[in-house]
Amino acid sequence: MWKEKVVCPHCGRGTPKAQFCKFCGRPLMEEKPEEEIVSEIESHVEKVKQEISEEVERKPHEISEERKIVEQLANYLNWRHRLIDLFLNGEASAEIFIDLYREYQGKIKSINSRRLELISSLEQKLHELTTRLEQLKVRHEIGEISDKQYITEKLAIDREISKIRPRIDVLRNFLDTKLSEIPAYEERIKSLKDRILEKGASLGLSDEDVGMITSDLDETLDALKDLLKQYEKLKKELDKIELRYKIGELSDEEYQAAKQRIERQMQLS
Repeated sequence: MWKEKVVCPHCGRGTPKAQFCKFCGRPLMEEKPEEEIVSEIESHVEKVKQEISEEVERKPHEISEERKIVEQLANYLNWRHRLIDLFLNGEASAEIFIDLYREYQGKIKSINSRRLELISSLEQKLHELTTRLEQLKVRHEIGEISDKQYITEKLAIDREISKIRPRIDVLRNFLDTKLSEIPAYEERIKSLKDRILEKGASLGLSDEDVGMITSDLDETLDALKDLLKQYEKLKKELDKIELRYKIGELSDEEYQAAKQRIERQMQLS
C-alpha cells in the first residue's frame, strides 16, 4: 500500500511519513526548544482565559433562583419575629397569634428545606469537580496528558467551580442580610426568646406553644453560627490591620486599601 513520504531532516533520504526515519532512526519532527514550548503554552493559556472571560460576560452567574429562595425565607423569618414582638406587646390575641405563627412556621420549613436541598446538590457538584481537578493533576504529572490539555481542562473546571461557589454563598446567608448586621440580629432573637419564656404563659400561650416557639428560635440561633463565624473572622482581620497600622508596619495607603476590602466583605449579603 502506498504511503506518503517525507524527507528526513537528518539524513536527507525519502522515508515513509512516521514518527522516526526508516533509515537513520532519528525523529522526523524536530523537537522544539523549551522556550518555544513554554511560549506556546502561555499563549494558549491567555487565549483560553480570554474565551472564559468573554463567556462570563455573555452569561453572568445565574443565581436568581437562589436569591429568590433566601429572600422568601428572610421575609417569612422577619414577619415571624415581628409577629412575636407584636404579640408580646399585647397587639394580638393568643389564638390569632398562634394561627398566624403556625402558617409562617410551615412556610419557613418548606422554603428552608428547598434551600438545604440546593446547598447539598451544589456541594456535591463542587466535590465532583474538585475530584476531577485532582485526578487531572495526577494524570498530568505522570505524563498521560500534555501541558496544553492539562491547562485547557483545568481552566474549564475552574470556570465551573467559579459559577457554583457564589450560588452556595447566597444560599448560606439565609437571612439575606449584611454580615455586619448579624450580631444585632442574634441579640434580637435572644431577646424574643427570653421575653416569650417570661411572658408567654401570662399572655395566654400553653406550655406546648411556648416550647414550640423557643425551639424555633433556638434553631434560628443555631443556624446563625456559621454567619457569626464569618463576621468574627473578618472583625479579627480588621483589628489586626488596625494594630499593624498603629505600630507603623502598614502605610496609610496600605491600611486604607486593606480596611476597605474587609469592610466591603462585611457589607455583602
